[in-house]
Amino acid sequence: MYNFTSFAMQLNELLPRDKETLPPTDSRLRPDCRALENGDLDRATAEKIRLEEKQRAARRERQKSDQEWAPRWFKEEMNPYTGQMDWLYSGGYWDRDWQECPDIF
Repeated sequence: MYNFTSFAMQLNELLPRDKETLPPTDSRLRPDCRALENGDLDRATAEKIRLEEKQRAARRERQKSDQEWAPRWFKEEMNPYTGQMDWLYSGGYWDRDWQECPDIF
């Protein structure tokens, strides 16, 4: 399907047990992708448009309050192994405290 291998399709599979441990921002929860995978192209398109507008609105709200977007679990700093700037894990993800996660879907 969609020229993906079986392995590639399984990477996005959402099992019921996974929903309990995933952050609400996990891409496997995207309603547009779910609709596309279920063959509902009209709904997938409508959801994608809705999500994009929601992202634009969130960006406008951040700009109004001079709030800059920042990654939740990574920070850009010097990688001690390569000596180059890199995105390094800053901790907290595995605590599974999703209360501060934004509602992006």
